[in-house]
Amino acid sequence: MAHQDPAPPRRKSCEACKTAKRRCDLAFPACSRCISRNLPCSYPGRLPAAYQDLVDESPPTIPTNAMDHMWLTTAMTHPSPIHNGLCAESILDSAPEPREPQLDWNQYVSDELSTTSFFEGPLSPTNFAVALPRARSLRPLSVIVASHLQFTIDVLKTAPQMMVIENRTPWCHQQLYKSHNMPQVMQDAYACCSLYMCKNDINAPVIMNLFDARTRELLSAPEPTETLDILARTQALILYQIMRLFDGDIRSHATADALFTTLESSVLTLMAIVPTPKPYDPTELLPLSMEDAATFWEGWVLQESARRTVLFTYYFIQIFKVLQGRVPVSCDGKLGLEHSWYLSGDLWNASSAFDFAVAWTEKQHHIVYNLDFEPVLQNAQPGEVDLFGRMLLVTALGIDKAKAWFHIRGAIL
Repeated sequence: MAHQDPAPPRRKSCEACKTAKRRCDLAFPACSRCISRNLPCSYPGRLPAAYQDLVDESPPTIPTNAMDHMWLTTAMTHPSPIHNGLCAESILDSAPEPREPQLDWNQYVSDELSTTSFFEGPLSPTNFAVALPRARSLRPLSVIVASHLQFTIDVLKTAPQMMVIENRTPWCHQQLYKSHNMPQVMQDAYACCSLYMCKNDINAPVIMNLFDARTRELLSAPEPTETLDILARTQALILYQIMRLFDGDIRSHATADALFTTLESSVLTLMAIVPTPKPYDPTELLPLSMEDAATFWEGWVLQESARRTVLFTYYFIQIFKVLQGRVPVSCDGKLGLEHSWYLSGDLWNASSAFDFAVAWTEKQHHIVYNLDFEPVLQNAQPGEVDLFGRMLLVTALGIDKAKAWFHIRGAIL
């Protein structure tokens, strides 16, 4: 009688579903219940899904002699190369060897990232497919932060001072609160930024208590309905979050974590009223009279600040999750939302209606739609990439490749 191989053992429910006494769909590398709840999915006899893919197959090789624009595709897979390059797994693949960098938020940093998304929106209504198992080398999270996030972290640390001294941040135009009256919530945040610049070991408890008081007032006030008021509320929350997260007080970190839910809600309201231009839309004609052009510019400043604030908020949330080791398990490459913003140093840095009109009519500007940087990297010049764009480019490419893109075009990051 012919020998018959024994039937393969039946896969058992994952540990999380077994503990909760819930039906498990046995999907691999992670079941849908664990994915929806952001839980580690571990089947009996196997490593958790977050780590099993690290040992399944050999890592792909990346050519070392490719031209700068080819660097966009070496660590990326179909269907959207530049989008997948914004995922945590691609960031992990392209990270350099450890260099013992000095990092912030060390209390949140775990030893390594799971095979998950970086730019996946926390409130996205879409159920994205789980990333297929792929190989990558184990990289300490400190290396990932140094290569892809440290540039942005350094900018964030200076944001309160930038707001006070320059009246702007990369997501808040310098003319926004000159052209419009600054709402009270932003006045309070502005004052807190000034205090933060003077903070020391002696006055820190008093200053942090003032932050708490201003935050409670903001949260207890009725939610605004006007675009400028909603934007000011969101930007004030962002500044409070930045100051709390970079403060050494543990209580500040705990409060900042709780406030992210409020920040997400504020951004959702803002998203519903801010237009989203498309790259293929025809450029809107500027009014002929200088008075009408000035009105057009004021409207653009408000809308562009809102667009950047929406995108930055989701980006900020992902940075916070990465530094906590809580990266989502799916990736759509665009932070889980439809968004766009104007990439143009001439438009963003214009200090008068005349300068804006010249930049709008005579100089090139780009619309970055859903974090698709590929057209920008092919066609833009370094001077067109303002600080906001540089933050996102470094996150997408890594610091060395971003520096090389600028260097080849005769500029410095």
